Amino acid sequence: MKRTQLVVGSLAMLLFCFSMVAIAGEKPTVDIDWYGYFKLDGSYDQNLTSHGNFVMWVNPSSDDHQFNMTVKQTRLGFDAIGSGYGNAVVKGKLEMDLYGNATVENKSELMLRLAYFSIQSGNTMLLAGQGWDLISPLNPPTLNYAVLWGCGNAQYRRPQVSLFQTFKVGSSTKATLAGGFFRNMGSDLIPLSFSLADGETSDGNDDGTDAAIPSIQGRLDINHDFASGAKLNLGVSGLWGQLKAETNLGNSSTYKSWAACGHFMLSLKSGMGLSGEAYTGSNLASYLGGIANNNTFDGVGAVGGWASAWVQATPKVKLSTGFGIDTPNKDDVSNNSRSNNQCFFGNFTYALVPGASVGLELSQWQTEYKNVDTYSSFRAQTSFILNF
Repeated sequence: MKRTQLVVGSLAMLLFCFSMVAIAGEKPTVDIDWYGYFKLDGSYDQNLTSHGNFVMWVNPSSDDHQFNMTVKQTRLGFDAIGSGYGNAVVKGKLEMDLYGNATVENKSELMLRLAYFSIQSGNTMLLAGQGWDLISPLNPPTLNYAVLWGCGNAQYRRPQVSLFQTFKVGSSTKATLAGGFFRNMGSDLIPLSFSLADGETSDGNDDGTDAAIPSIQGRLDINHDFASGAKLNLGVSGLWGQLKAETNLGNSSTYKSWAACGHFMLSLKSGMGLSGEAYTGSNLASYLGGIANNNTFDGVGAVGGWASAWVQATPKVKLSTGFGIDTPNKDDVSNNSRSNNQCFFGNFTYALVPGASVGLELSQWQTEYKNVDTYSSFRAQTSFILNF
C-alpha cells in the first residue's frame, strides 16, 4: 500500500511537470548567471578536531595543536533562467566547491553541491534534482564550513522531487507547504535475529537503496512582513524513511529514520537578526543529526538545535554569534561513541572593498564520549573572501 501511494504521488508530480511544458511558448531560451566566491581559510585548533579544515566535533586527544590552511570552500555555480516558456517560470542551478575526495591538500577535487531545476506556474512549483533537504532549512552564520552539522543542525543535500504550494494569508503573510520524495540513504547494517551462515555478510549496499522506496519529507513555512520593515519566518518540518539491511544470502531486517523539526528567523530593518532551529528524531546519521552516530535497528534517538544573532554594525562590519548542541540518547549509542556535542562561536567580517572581505571566528567546542571522557578545543579561524 505504501509503495502504491509513493508511485501515485510520483506520477502526480510528473504530470504537473508535463503540463508546465505543454503551456510553454515556442523556442524557449536559457540565460546563465554565474556566481560564487574565492575563499582562503586558516585555522588553529587547540586539540584534534573531526576534519581539520573544518570542525564538527572534537576527537579524543589532549593538547594536540593543529594548524590548517585551505581553499576548498571556494565555490562556483550558476543559475539558469529560462524565458519563452509561456506562463511557466523555469530555472535551474548547478553549484560546486572543492571539497571532493582529494587526499593532497593542494590538489583539490570538485564536489557537487546542488544540481536541480524548477518549474513554477502561479503559486505552484516543482523542483527536481539534488537540492537541500526540506527539514531544518536554515543555516547559522558561521565562517566554519560545517554550519553546525553534527552540533544541532540536522540537514544536508540529496536527490529529490519536491512540490511547493504557496498560499496568501492576508496582505502581509503567506504560507508555503512543501513535500517530496528523497533519495533514501543509510548505513549497511547486518540484519538482526539470526546467526550468520558461513560466508554470509552484509550485502555491501546502502540500506536506503535496499529499502526500494524513497524517504519522505515535508515542511510548512509562514512568512510575515511587518509594517516596520521587519520579516519573520516560522516553520515546522519532518521526515520519515524506512531502511532495510540485507545479507549476501538474502536475509533482511527493516528499521526506520524520522525527524520532527522547527525553525525561526527574525530580520529587522536595522540590520539585526535572530535565527534558530530545534529537532528531535532517530537514525539521522545521513542528515548529520545525532552527532552523525551510525544508525542502529533500535534507533539512535537524539535532540538538538542551534540559535544565532547578528548585527550589521556598520556598512563594513558584521558581527555574529551563536551556539549549537546535539545530544544523542546515551542508551542508544555504544561505549566510546559521541554522546554530547556543544559549540559556542562568535565572528566578525570586515569589507575591504565591495565584494571582498576578511573575517575572524572564535569558537569553543566540547564533545563527550560515552564512558570515556569529555574533550574540548578552542578554534580560531580567519577567512579571506572575494565574491563574484
